[in-house]
Amino acid sequence: MSHVRRILQTRAVGMLLAALVGCSITGTSSRTSEELELMRNRQRWESAGIHDYEFDFQRTCFCPTESTEQVHIVVREDAIASVTRTRDGQPAGRTFSVWPRVDELFEDVQQRLAQHVERVDVRYDPTYGYPRSIVVDIALMTADDEYALTAGNLRRVP
Repeated sequence: MSHVRRILQTRAVGMLLAALVGCSITGTSSRTSEELELMRNRQRWESAGIHDYEFDFQRTCFCPTESTEQVHIVVREDAIASVTRTRDGQPAGRTFSVWPRVDELFEDVQQRLAQHVERVDVRYDPTYGYPRSIVVDIALMTADDEYALTAGNLRRVP
């Protein structure tokens, strides 16, 4: 993505956020506080302009063991460059499709809020705004549909 395009997207998100906050003050917005919090934090992440970074990630769910191990993810130019298991430093899995980038964590939260699932609890990083913890329960009366995503120790990669 070009630098100019990123700047324009960041400004567009900022203007949309300002408009939505204005609407919610006047009572004309149907946005929930969770959606506004998502937008504020996504704006914080995008404004930071981080495209090369690394972080630790873990998924908790009723899933194959390989996809629930804690891993260290390296992202270069907004694409996953490597994923290694934190326990032994060995490559994790054969595909990166189960490992998210930060923007995909935001997309997961947005999708679940749009679906009006029973529970979506999110904790955001106070510095960069990325989701540090996402806990989802799709249907309270359904067993084994819950999952949690945890991201931490994020740092820029030069």
